[in-house]
Amino acid sequence: MNLTFSAHALDRCLERGISLQLVADALFSGRLERYGDRYVVRHGRLRVVAERQDDACVVVTAYRDAETNKKRAVRQRRQQVRKFQRASRKESGIWW
Repeated sequence: MNLTFSAHALDRCLERGISLQLVADALFSGRLERYGDRYVVRHGRLRVVAERQDDACVVVTAYRDAETNKKRAVRQRRQQVRKFQRASRKESGIWW
């Protein structure tokens, strides 16, 4: 099967710093989900949207999913809580 990249996919990969080899690796070893006539391949945080045309696999776009980065979400939540706690202490006059 031939692997082809659309112009949009090439632009987005370049813009987002995703190598074409990484996209190919994701296609061959990622989890496949079907959405209508297109496929979404999940490989870690990387998502590759592709469709099948004749005997070729055409990559439509590729992106990194930010929602699956649990460490970053926990760190941001912790920072928000600490910021709120500091503001509460400052308002109540307890500041140490």
